[in-house]
Amino acid sequence: MKNTSINLLWFVCSITLNALGNSFMIIANLGSSPWTAAGQNLASIVPFSIGTCIIILNFCSFILSYLMKTKFTLGMIIKSIALACVFGLFIDLCVYLHHIIYIPETLWVRCLYSLIGLNLIAVAISIYFQSSSVYLPSDYLIKAFGKRMKNYTVGTIICMSIPLSISILIILFQQHIIGLGISTILFVLGSGFLIDYYNRWIVINKVPQQNMHSA
Repeated sequence: MKNTSINLLWFVCSITLNALGNSFMIIANLGSSPWTAAGQNLASIVPFSIGTCIIILNFCSFILSYLMKTKFTLGMIIKSIALACVFGLFIDLCVYLHHIIYIPETLWVRCLYSLIGLNLIAVAISIYFQSSSVYLPSDYLIKAFGKRMKNYTVGTIICMSIPLSISILIILFQQHIIGLGISTILFVLGSGFLIDYYNRWIVINKVPQQNMHSA
């Protein structure tokens, strides 16, 4: 019971840090993680917040995972969708707080914000996969592609091409770049390294979980 409570605390911490990290990258405006960038672009053409658009994208990810024959229990579906909703709302809250407190304008501060965001997300993912057996729908989609391709690296690349394609199509339609930038490239290329680095420093008593990687 004690270990379960501690894992729950770690899990809440990971979701909070993940949302905070994403908000730092959004505010820096130098590029966000692929799914967040897709949420930003979608929010630019529909009357919803970034967090709500991320929830919608996660729901679509769940449907796609199901169509790819990923097996879910009713409990997994409810918990994962609930997690996506909380995550999206946390992102909106963090972005709102940034707007109240401070929005950086100089390039070096924006770069610092972006680096802070990258590291917070990496720490969050490290904690997230060690403390939880419930994942975001987009993480289940990575697993589905990994199984289909029989290679998680290839599966992750294909999976990441979905939000990137959404962003690119909307950018071409609007002729205005939103969410994609140098930090998106750094996230795609460097997040795995950062996660591995933090995994060496952060060790949590794990609950039973599936072997997956997030991006």
